[in-house]
Amino acid sequence: MKVLRGNLHIHSDQSDGTLPVPEIAGIAQRCGLDFIGINDHYAVRQDHQYIGGVLVLMGTELNRRHSHYLAYNAPVQLPPDQQDGAVVVKAVRDCGGVGIIAHPFEKGSPVISRGRHYPWKNWAVRGFDGIEVWNLTSQWRDAVAGYVQALLMWLCNKYMPFYSGPCPEALAKWDELCQTGHVTGVAGSDLHAPQRRVLGITFRILDYPLLMSAVNNYVLVQELQGDARADACAVLGAFKRGRCWFAFDKLAPAREFSFVALGREEGTLGDVVQRRGSRVRLKVASPLPGRISVLRNGLPALAKEGQRLEANVAEPGVYRVEIKLRRRGRWLPWLYSNPLYVK
Repeated sequence: MKVLRGNLHIHSDQSDGTLPVPEIAGIAQRCGLDFIGINDHYAVRQDHQYIGGVLVLMGTELNRRHSHYLAYNAPVQLPPDQQDGAVVVKAVRDCGGVGIIAHPFEKGSPVISRGRHYPWKNWAVRGFDGIEVWNLTSQWRDAVAGYVQALLMWLCNKYMPFYSGPCPEALAKWDELCQTGHVTGVAGSDLHAPQRRVLGITFRILDYPLLMSAVNNYVLVQELQGDARADACAVLGAFKRGRCWFAFDKLAPAREFSFVALGREEGTLGDVVQRRGSRVRLKVASPLPGRISVLRNGLPALAKEGQRLEANVAEPGVYRVEIKLRRRGRWLPWLYSNPLYVK
């Protein structure tokens, strides 16, 4: 299997971003990314392409006032005033696309965009493929309570809001959803990089290189073919199946991670593994020494400091991995895997 590293939920100048797609792809290449996901609002044209060696997944973002939904391979056209989450989920699913709930618990800031926020409203709907557990722009915005705080964060440590890890509500909802079905957790940048001009100087807020080097997704795929359409389908299929993890790359890249279960057969992220007799052996390999935690149904089950964790488990359930790294005397959230399912 091949590991690809990429950044999802990016806007270009075709909607409310500030750079054309080729320039964004160039930045992605300089950041060491293998793929990016473009999600311009209500984009109809979704032709995947390679630009400078970077696979560009052309998707869209649906709905406006709330219940935003990222979609790929789904050339659906819906009325601009349509806001029902169930409608967009069904439309994307009916055409065979891949759909991901965006920034589900966004709260907004009183000093940014007049407090506007776009949470997901309808949790009774089913049929979506994934959920953004970590949305960087939302997290940054939600952390800002006033202008002075925003200025200090921007000048002193632009990455500060990300050191707390993903949105707790989204993480809990993801664990809940996985109890009744396969739902993939992803990270999204929600990159817009709006331009501002102060004292004659033009600059971008939360610009493309900043967020592309912050939190990224890693997917497991078979060898790529070099054909944009086929390779995009392979990457999106891996996301849909849950063969992925995401990590705070500003701390360290996380390409060399693995999580497998040995039961009647061997399985990895996204797989269902039947117990052999009454147990399954779980094996975690971390790219770096850290604090490894295995969660079962959202609750701590196993923990160990180091680079390897192996243990037998008897209880069926949904198992996923979290890893923290120690930096400057603190354990910081770093890596979050998608689950495997023990039966």
